[in-house]
Amino acid sequence: MNSMDANTPVDTLAGRLAAAPMSKLQIRVVAMAVALSALDGFDVLAITFAAPGIAADWGTQPAALGIALSSGLVGMCGGSLVIAPLADRLGRRPIVPISLILMAIGMLMTATAQSLWPLCAWRVVTGLGIGALVPTLSTIAAEFANDRRRDFAVALVTVGYPMGGLVGGLIAAQFVTFYGWRSIFVFGGVITAVFLPLAWLAVPESIQHLARTRTPKADKTFASLLGRMGHDAAEVIALPFAAPPSKGVSGGPVELFNPEFRRLTLLLIAAYCLHILTFYFFSGWVPKLMTDMGFSTPDAIRTSAIMSLGGIVGGSVLGWVAPRFGLRRLVIAAMIGTTITMGAFGYLTQLHQLQLLAAFVGVGIFGGVVGLYAALARSFPARLRVTGTGLAIGIGRGGAVVGPILGGVLLQAGLRAGAVMSVVALFSLVAAFAFALAVPTEAKPDAD
Repeated sequence: MNSMDANTPVDTLAGRLAAAPMSKLQIRVVAMAVALSALDGFDVLAITFAAPGIAADWGTQPAALGIALSSGLVGMCGGSLVIAPLADRLGRRPIVPISLILMAIGMLMTATAQSLWPLCAWRVVTGLGIGALVPTLSTIAAEFANDRRRDFAVALVTVGYPMGGLVGGLIAAQFVTFYGWRSIFVFGGVITAVFLPLAWLAVPESIQHLARTRTPKADKTFASLLGRMGHDAAEVIALPFAAPPSKGVSGGPVELFNPEFRRLTLLLIAAYCLHILTFYFFSGWVPKLMTDMGFSTPDAIRTSAIMSLGGIVGGSVLGWVAPRFGLRRLVIAAMIGTTITMGAFGYLTQLHQLQLLAAFVGVGIFGGVVGLYAALARSFPARLRVTGTGLAIGIGRGGAVVGPILGGVLLQAGLRAGAVMSVVALFSLVAAFAFALAVPTEAKPDAD
């Protein structure tokens, strides 16, 4: 896999930064990326927390509710495929506020919807922002982290997502009891707006993008940023940033399908698509299925939040131990574990059993997602990093769209919840096979 990692020559600036300890600035940037990822997690899952209330208020049938659950994911596809690649041309930093503005508007306007289709439209707007932000955040974390902490930084950003689901779910369980389902979107929109100025102040442009831009303004920012990271700009700025790229590359999405990257790109897209399908089916339908079983809406939302707690544990552990045990085998194990635990979930009936197994489902799902994001961040060179990650995530979100809709269709057709979960869980098993083919060995990353 390609990356600016362990094999980047130390006589280049990229190699020097990769080998140096992380500065306070770098740690703050990664921390902000984690916080924004948590915001993403809440804004995505807000519709699942609100689903029981929407169904009760509007009498929405399962198939139509599945469309509502998937509408934000359609927007996420567009954000990942259309907006996120602009980060490789305009810079990582401008994409962050653009994404947050779309998310805030979408969340607040969703709270005003009086019927299903306007709600779906505003969820698409929310999804555009989320879809643009997700690959940008993982790239920011990868580019501001040093070699030793790069996988862990990407893991933390990915784990931020279930953190938002956990905290947001606990808050939503209280809000929905006293203020109804619309309050969930109002809360999410206000918090998103609050983060807009904070993120602009906390996240500078990345060294990698500035090094490729080479304008007088970029060079001035470049030198200032090196100083803030604790480096003597006069000493290191004269170094070549990295080894010269190969000739004849396009530097755009088309290059991802050239012979050098085609097989890797297609297999990573397939693995992400199939595994994320299981996640969005499970997270989307669990609250509604549990209320149908007779559990209260707050208990159903808390169970979904407990899945996020398992995701925090699973994602964090995988990111921390991957350098020791190998990313490949851990991701494959996480995907297989998802298939087993999710298949068993649909056959349990006691609340404490459901909540315990939901935690294990979260461990498997988010362990796999963390590994996929880490692989994406390491697989493509800097000139294609956001584009490649955005492409894989954007096309892969097709699976996210299919998951809730497929669940709604199967449930409306009369299948029991356990049977539906067992069928959908198999997609993660196929994802494990695709990932094994994409990453055939635990090879060390190559130079950028």
